[in-house]
Order: sequence, then structure tokens, then C-alpha cells
Amino acid sequence: MKHLYILSLLICLAVFDASAQKSMRNLHDYNNKLCHFGFSVGINSMTFGITQSDDFYERADIYGIEAKRYVGFHVGPVANLRLNRYFDFRVLFDLSFNQRDLVYYYYPTSDQSTIATETISVNSTLLEFPVQFKYRAERMHNVAPYLIAGGNLRYDLTAGKPKEGELAVKLKKMDPCVEWGGGFDFYLQYFKFSIELKYSKGLNNCLEYDDTPYTQTIKDLKSNAFVVSFHFEG
Repeated sequence: MKHLYILSLLICLAVFDASAQKSMRNLHDYNNKLCHFGFSVGINSMTFGITQSDDFYERADIYGIEAKRYVGFHVGPVANLRLNRYFDFRVLFDLSFNQRDLVYYYYPTSDQSTIATETISVNSTLLEFPVQFKYRAERMHNVAPYLIAGGNLRYDLTAGKPKEGELAVKLKKMDPCVEWGGGFDFYLQYFKFSIELKYSKGLNNCLEYDDTPYTQTIKDLKSNAFVVSFHFEG
């Protein structure tokens, strides 16, 4: 997660410096137009929020559960509708690739003298439909900070399709989320470039239960992610 913050800061400073060196006000009438279209690319760091089952500490098979995050990426179009001077309505359509690991700690012997681990990788190819309201502050020459808030509906194309013979934890296909964050708009000579950081939190339990201890020891499994996006709009 630290690397996402550092990368965002470096890119933001570089673009801000390049914009500040130009005295001309770029795209001076940009914010008065009704609609804008473009595309978005970015990276994300996804993981799970885990709530253990009520009888977790009474079970002898699993000692603990941990979720590990990895860096994935996304790409897709973006459409922006101007509502008034400060507020916009945005719709995105992203294709996202992610991996999350669930690490189970268990006792391999009956005397519980040692602890072993079992790692289950959860690979997801997601169709995402973020819908957001954007509040933009006044332009400072060629830069404008903004805040966003909204929802996102994720559809997992690979949910419930583990490879044959592979140990797997299945997820539900639909995963509604709430999202909030902020960023900066940079008005360049020919287009607007934006860098944005947001947090995405799943609302529902996304776990599909079976008769294995890998699911029976979990009461609630919710997705969450930090997302860094780079928007290019004409």
C-alpha cells in the first residue's frame, strides 16, 4: 500500500510542476461543457475483511485466518456529466484483474505443538460499474482538487470456476461496494489528466459456503481495496 501512495505523490508532483511552469491557462472553457469522455487506467490493492465464525475458537482444525493483498490493475472508459459549477456525475466501466490470498493457520498434529499454513489464492477478473458524484474546487490556474463519493457494482467473471483439482474458496458473482476518495485535475494543452486515490468497501458477505473448514470458519468475508486511477478526458 505504501508504494501506491509514493507513486501517486511522485506523478502528482511531476504533473503539477509541468503545469505550473506554463503561464498560459489551458482549456479555459473546459468546465462549462456539458459532457466529457475519456478512459481510465490504474492499479489497485485488494484484500478481504474477515469476520471469524462464532464457534471459531471451539474448532480444532483451524487456528487463524489472514488475508494478503496484491497489486492488480484496471482499464476502461469514463463519462462525465456536468451538473453545475462544482458538481459532476461520473460513470465508469472497468475491467479489473486482481489476486487475494487467504492464509489458514492450523495444527498438523493432534498435540498442537506446531503450526502449519495453507494458502488459497483467489484470482478474480472483474467487471466494475462505478457511479460517482464529484465535487470540484475552483481551478488554481491549471490545477483543481476534487472529492468523489458513490457506489460500485462488481461482477466477478471467474467466481465459482476453480481449476480442476485446485483447492479453492468460491466467491459470489455480485459484490456491491461504496467508494470515496479524491484527486487532482490537471488541465493540459490538449486534454485533462487526473490522478485519483479512492477506497472501496464491500457491503455484502461475498463468500460461497461449502462443507469445508475453509468456509465454515468464516462468518463474514467482505472485499476492500485501495485504488489509484489515472483519467484522460478530452
